Amino acid sequence: MAPLGPLSTFPAGSRVRVETLCDCPRARGRLCAMGITPGTVVEITSGCGGPVCLRARGCCVTLGNGLAQKVFGRLDQAVLAVA
Repeated sequence: MAPLGPLSTFPAGSRVRVETLCDCPRARGRLCAMGITPGTVVEITSGCGGPVCLRARGCCVTLGNGLAQKVFGRLDQAVLAVA
């Protein structure tokens, strides 16, 4: 099983399945409003220690580094099976 980590640590091109969100109700509400919920597969398009750009549910979203560190996920198993 792939290790669990914040979105800010995955390199560009990674497909990540969101596992958990932080406990802060304000941050959770913001993420859910953007369609980033547990079980969602997102594709990291860029992230170099600053803002993280990703594609979620057909939309491009940019998260600040602080918010991206509150979203935890694993590499998508479908991608791991191909590799």
